[in-house]
Amino acid sequence: MGTGGSSEGDHDMDAQDTAGARIATFRRLRGMSQRELAQKAAISLSLLSKVETGNRPATPAVISATARELKIDIAQITGQPFAPDTPTDAQVHEHVAVLRRELAAYNLPPTAEGQPRSIEDLTADVAKLANLRHGVNLLKLGEHLPKTLEALRFAAHAYEGSIREQVYGLLAEGYAAAGQLAYKMGYIDLSALTTDRYEWAAERSGDPLCVHIGDYLRAGELMMAGDTASAAALMDASLGRLEPHLGGRGSNWQSKWAVWGNLHLKAALVAARSGRGDAELSAWQYYEQAKTAADEIGEDRDDYRLYFGPTNVRIWAVSLAVELCDDAGAIGKAEDVHLPSSAPSERRSHHWIDLARAHVWRNDPGNALQCLYEARDIAPQHARFHPQVRETAQQVARMERQTTGTLRSFASWLGMND
Repeated sequence: MGTGGSSEGDHDMDAQDTAGARIATFRRLRGMSQRELAQKAAISLSLLSKVETGNRPATPAVISATARELKIDIAQITGQPFAPDTPTDAQVHEHVAVLRRELAAYNLPPTAEGQPRSIEDLTADVAKLANLRHGVNLLKLGEHLPKTLEALRFAAHAYEGSIREQVYGLLAEGYAAAGQLAYKMGYIDLSALTTDRYEWAAERSGDPLCVHIGDYLRAGELMMAGDTASAAALMDASLGRLEPHLGGRGSNWQSKWAVWGNLHLKAALVAARSGRGDAELSAWQYYEQAKTAADEIGEDRDDYRLYFGPTNVRIWAVSLAVELCDDAGAIGKAEDVHLPSSAPSERRSHHWIDLARAHVWRNDPGNALQCLYEARDIAPQHARFHPQVRETAQQVARMERQTTGTLRSFASWLGMND
């Protein structure tokens, strides 16, 4: 991590360009008091006041809950999609526009003529998307997604029987990759559309586990919309359908446990963001079930491109503690996290972003900034477009008495004006 000089003052890095400031603006436009919004969103008045004034970062839970009550999209609070600041940024946004057209044509027969690609070639194409997704190479992912989805659409109309079902399973994976691109770039509406497409393809894949992953993705969309009650009900229903099939050691027994474990992780996150009185207890109960699944499998796996196993479960322990605003717990649990190079860059980077958030809550700007640099070094495009990275960097700026060259360098890299 580089070092540099420092300057006095101007360390808020545009305090009006924060999620908290946007919440305050929309609240006033709705004619609501802080107390009224806090009550409706089921968050404390003290926390909302600190978020609006920039003394606390706006967590995903706060953003979703306030957006719901203000009747706006969460992107209006996060400020996404962030304006392109480099030619590379602009290129990624251009790919999103092309992707949107392909998603609109999802069930139409292709206009091109010729023979479909073989199932082996299509499988390899989708595996490449998965690697780009895990590596958070959004530029290359955006470049390859439209043509891969088009090739899969061609094949879905050309093949029949079990081969067609395999194609639909691959299409589902492709749509999940598209959803990750859209979400990470801040196109929340497009992310929701990819979940619709995933569910549509999964229903035609002949693979019940693929359908469960659709539930996982749908719960995420509901959670972002602030409807944690529906998300929780969906997770419980999906788990109830899958649990009877966990017995035995059939050919895909590990896949079943991995999906079951991932569903519990999502249910834990939903509980953590619910604002209910039993949120903490419920979240850790779901987490323990996920840990049981990881122990049962005994290794890290990538079934349905959802990395799961002992490593990811430990990463999630830190994430849940952060979501529950337990900074001491998050930092303590991070001591148990060892990130192998085989773990996806996205997961490793996400861990450092969460840990940075915990250090901010501990009023430790130095370690928070160090964690942000770690996240950037592992997956630059992930860190660059992540709204919580920007929130955390702004908090670091508020806490530091002097704006260091290190902070200025990071803020400049993010495209944030100080």
